[in-house]
Amino acid sequence: MRRTLTAVLAAVPFLALPAPAAQAAPDGCAGLTRLPGVESAATDADYCEVTGTLPPHERYKIKLPLRNWTGQYVQQGCAGLCGAVPDLTLPLFGFQCAPAVDKRLVLAASDSGHTGTDLGDGSWGAHDLAARVDFGLTSEHKLRVFADVVTKAFYGHRPTYRYYDGCSTGGRQGLNLAERFPADFDGILAGAPAHNLAPLALSNAWLAQKNKGDILPPAKLPVLHAAVQRACGELIQDPRTCAFQPSSIQCEGADQPDCLTRAQVAVAVAAYRGPSDARNRNLYNGGFAYGSELSWNGWFVGPDPLAARIGLTYFTNLAYPRNPPADFTLDDVTFTEATFDRLQILGDAIYNATSPDLSAFRAHGGKLIVYHGWADAQISPFSTVDWYAAVERHAGGFTVSQRFSRLYLIPGGYHCLFGPEVDRPSEIGVPEFLTPLMSWVERGEAPGPIDVATVTTTDPPDLVRFLTVDPSDALSPPPAAPGSLNANYHYIGNHLE
Repeated sequence: MRRTLTAVLAAVPFLALPAPAAQAAPDGCAGLTRLPGVESAATDADYCEVTGTLPPHERYKIKLPLRNWTGQYVQQGCAGLCGAVPDLTLPLFGFQCAPAVDKRLVLAASDSGHTGTDLGDGSWGAHDLAARVDFGLTSEHKLRVFADVVTKAFYGHRPTYRYYDGCSTGGRQGLNLAERFPADFDGILAGAPAHNLAPLALSNAWLAQKNKGDILPPAKLPVLHAAVQRACGELIQDPRTCAFQPSSIQCEGADQPDCLTRAQVAVAVAAYRGPSDARNRNLYNGGFAYGSELSWNGWFVGPDPLAARIGLTYFTNLAYPRNPPADFTLDDVTFTEATFDRLQILGDAIYNATSPDLSAFRAHGGKLIVYHGWADAQISPFSTVDWYAAVERHAGGFTVSQRFSRLYLIPGGYHCLFGPEVDRPSEIGVPEFLTPLMSWVERGEAPGPIDVATVTTTDPPDLVRFLTVDPSDALSPPPAAPGSLNANYHYIGNHLE
């Protein structure tokens, strides 16, 4: 059951926004500094760039085209735990569309309400509930409202169409907007959404515990990946149809370069299966998909893995109304229903974007495109599949859901369809979803198949597969392979049903 915001927001001071300007600024870009919240406004060859701070401490950047504005506004989400304003230099996620390249879109982004040292820093939230609420819930809505003020002051009118584009944390922000601020945007593009954020922290802790001491080292990942490809195909269309067992490449004796030890097999099984309790119930929506092995490096394999850093800072600074003791480590995390429920108190209140009810967004005329790479090893694609299946059920089935939404699952696609960097030739970009979204919103042209390019192996490193991906029906998965570690898990928190 979704928890109320009342108890959380009661402790947060009122976050007032500047009042809208009544007319266009008479002296152009420089005149925007008269708006409350604007600290600087300066022109370059193409844009009036506006920066400033929204209360209590959300830094933002808005770029206003000096010529030929299309009337379209695109707001960019952030990544990780945010803490810095995303660079709006093109191209970004989906920003390869023609009006973006031609510099005719209003672009905006913010740091989500806090300053961090890097994408894995959550110390800003240790004693600041307002910053947590901004990050989890309100920052993108506030920026959208303020951007209307700025565009009205500069051009004399507000945007004709508003779009949101984000991946990972930005994808979570996009789904949060569709669920809780359904009238803010006409079109939302949400990639690899970290929308089930509180249970995702359990997944990160699980990986850190299972691979503590780097039991499974980076050198073994190509060995594991090659074995998966031999068993299931070079490019796995749907990992649920794969029944690969890591034990099939277990070393018969001593550790060798071309096999996995018993302990390494156990780490791989845990990664594919995902965090579970003593009754074998998943505490997150499954684990990582077959085919994702190459991108485990740096996430939970190798020195200073990012999953452990983000997991620890979430537990110590963001997860609970009262923080754990200073000596808390991820070894203290227990994988139980009680831990799950405790995380969900703030998770459901401010961080998670898991409601399947998009009826208000649909009634507003909103259109949503969600995409996720099957080879994503930072956010499990099964979390997105579970959520979208619930959206379909709530809407009345797949056909009805297609009137306002699409889900694209990309074979071989890594996190946000980037990386691992050594595997992806620089000339291969991410799929361009923003143009189809704009065509759907503005001309009623519903998107169909999308052309994508994925890298499937490191030998040779330039082996690319060009694919056409159809919209997915999450309620009609292919038959699961018997014994698959990617299928038939029971997610304990599936309150989306």
